[in-house]
Amino acid sequence: MSSTLPAFTDLNATWTFIQPGLEFILGAQNDQGVTSTMYMNCYTAVYNYCVNKSRRGSTPQSIASNTENNSYSLAGAEIYSKLELYLVQFIKNLKKQPNESFLEFYVRKWTRFTIGAVYMNNVFDYMNRYWVQKERSDGRKDVFDVNTLSLIKWRNEMFQPNHEILINQILELIERQRNHLIVDTNLISTSIKSLVFLSIDIQDLKKPNLIIYVNSFEKPFLDATMAYYLKESSEYLAHHNVVDYMKKCETRIAEEISRSNTFLEDHSKKSFINILNKSMIENHANEMYDQFLILLQQNQIEDIQRMYKLLSRVPKTLDPLANALEEYIKREANSVIEEIQKQSEQEIKDGKKKAIEPKIYINKLISIYNQFNDIVIQAFNKDTKFIRSLDNACRYFVNNNCIALPKPRSPCKTPELLAKYADVFLKSSSKDSDIVDMNSDNLMIIFKFINDKDEFEEAYRRLLARRLTLGTFKSEELEESVIHKLQEENSIEFTTKMTKMFSDMKASEDLKLKVKSKLANEQTVKEFTPMILAQASWPFTLSKSFDLNIPEELQITVNTLKEVYSSQHQGRQLKFLFNHGRAELKANLSKKGKPAFTFSVSSVQFMILLAFNHKATYTIDELHNKVGGEKHVFLAHLSALTKHKLIIEDGENLTIVEEYKSKKLKVNFVSSVKSTSLNKDEEEEENNDIRNEINESRKQFLQASIVRIMKSRKNIAHNSLFNEVQLQSVNFEVKIIDFKKVVDDLIEKEYIRRDGNGYEYIA
Repeated sequence: MSSTLPAFTDLNATWTFIQPGLEFILGAQNDQGVTSTMYMNCYTAVYNYCVNKSRRGSTPQSIASNTENNSYSLAGAEIYSKLELYLVQFIKNLKKQPNESFLEFYVRKWTRFTIGAVYMNNVFDYMNRYWVQKERSDGRKDVFDVNTLSLIKWRNEMFQPNHEILINQILELIERQRNHLIVDTNLISTSIKSLVFLSIDIQDLKKPNLIIYVNSFEKPFLDATMAYYLKESSEYLAHHNVVDYMKKCETRIAEEISRSNTFLEDHSKKSFINILNKSMIENHANEMYDQFLILLQQNQIEDIQRMYKLLSRVPKTLDPLANALEEYIKREANSVIEEIQKQSEQEIKDGKKKAIEPKIYINKLISIYNQFNDIVIQAFNKDTKFIRSLDNACRYFVNNNCIALPKPRSPCKTPELLAKYADVFLKSSSKDSDIVDMNSDNLMIIFKFINDKDEFEEAYRRLLARRLTLGTFKSEELEESVIHKLQEENSIEFTTKMTKMFSDMKASEDLKLKVKSKLANEQTVKEFTPMILAQASWPFTLSKSFDLNIPEELQITVNTLKEVYSSQHQGRQLKFLFNHGRAELKANLSKKGKPAFTFSVSSVQFMILLAFNHKATYTIDELHNKVGGEKHVFLAHLSALTKHKLIIEDGENLTIVEEYKSKKLKVNFVSSVKSTSLNKDEEEEENNDIRNEINESRKQFLQASIVRIMKSRKNIAHNSLFNEVQLQSVNFEVKIIDFKKVVDDLIEKEYIRRDGNGYEYIA
């Protein structure tokens, strides 16, 4: 290349001067680079031509004239045209070597060409900044800066005529890499990146564009990926088990993601991941479902977790898995509970126990929950779908099993057994060794799954009432903590009556101190615990069978109690629940020099024994008239005393013994009453009271809910009303037959009336 610059007015001389330099810049001379002198000479020649050619006119005189007027016409079209023709010819003359593939040739030449295009763009910098910009601002969309022009010519002359062979060789190389053969990854990444650079929007050069990349590479690549993994996965599963296949999937997906990060554009990654998921996971989800139950039976947590992670890549495939888990839990739970029932029935038959133990039943429910809850946590990463499946399964087997529903349409026994379970670990008489695995947290696990929470509340409240009145609770703090947890899980209203029961106990203690203070100088009963229980909160009912006569020994105490209470609460009426009363009395019926006996007795037994303070022998009728109450109740409690020979029965005469023979100084006569037929009658009556109270409470709730909904909606269809009532009922499951009865009652009371297939509110 000559070092003497050409005349600035001579286009051909200028092009002849710079062409050898462009050859070196673009690497035509065996990749020999351009020198700095050659580079600067090319730049100067182009600059001189464009600057001086821009002046209007071509003669020295016209140039001088234009200089005076400071008028210019930008030049560059002629040299731009020559550059276009040169680039086309240069690219066409590029030849691949005999021993290289087209892909290798393409990448080698593309790499050198794009480097040169950047330097060449600088050589024509003046033309780019003035003439090219002027032409494009005038609307010429076929004029580009030199670097962009170079890429367009490469696209037209090199890529488009050869794009099929290029893409095929890229895909072949990717497949070889998938087959774990050694490949030059630079060939893949560079060739694909070139497609991004060649995706030029000639209307707006600044606008991101991937049209070449998407149309030429992305679609064939995704199709090839789908075909490859459909074939591989089917062939692999034909000769391997599902667990091995899942491990293979994990490896393959990790490899593909790592590989794709080196050459895929972000635009393709989502579609690419979907292809991997569909070909390897979604298309073989059924095979995984079939293996799932086997893995559950074998407790293969790691493999279940692997299955979950794979299927979670396609969220819709998780639903069948969650459903399978739910059904499996139901079956396993029913199988376990049936085994408990068989064992319990055999023990009852052998006379080892009278009924199924709440502890065994509830602990088994808890163990089933804990077993599968651990699986949900470890294998399913606490996924809400699987938490819901576990909850649904637990709610089913807690309320629907052979122990909970021994007979069709019978009330579920789980709420009652759960209340009795709580009673065991809350009683002071329970041994720590027997209740080591029983606590309020376990209670709450099952509580949240029972449908009829109102039945639990009623049963629990009755047992709580007994613990409080008999003083058999372990600690007040423990009792209140359980109630607090019940309140948190449900509502304040749910525990209102229980909370009031504790308030009554504390108020009764204050009343006791005041009465004792007033009786300090009286010769009467000194040790007593009056319990003033609000009828609305406590589950006790007044029994006419226990209408006892208050003996004279108690008259002063009872009258004082009434007087003190009435002074604090005017207008309230006291009623005595003798059927729930207990007493301890000292009996001087032992040998001389021996301590007195302490008898634990019922209220009826207490009245009977006090009667013998006045004389030693009564006829049965005389004693009954003195004690009071219905005769069958009197005889039932009396039989416990005669059975243990505290009272001697001689025909119609009853005589207290002068010396009672017992190895124990403390004797409990109350427990003997429990074995009588009277107790069974009372238990049946109590169960009927419980059922009636629950039914009445539900009826009131349904009435209030329906009226509230109707008042708001005015008109509503039958099914819609039923569904809304169901949503509002959190403490029991609404049965359609009960719903219809309440609706009929409200229609009769003229709160609502039928309107076609629905109802209308009557204001």
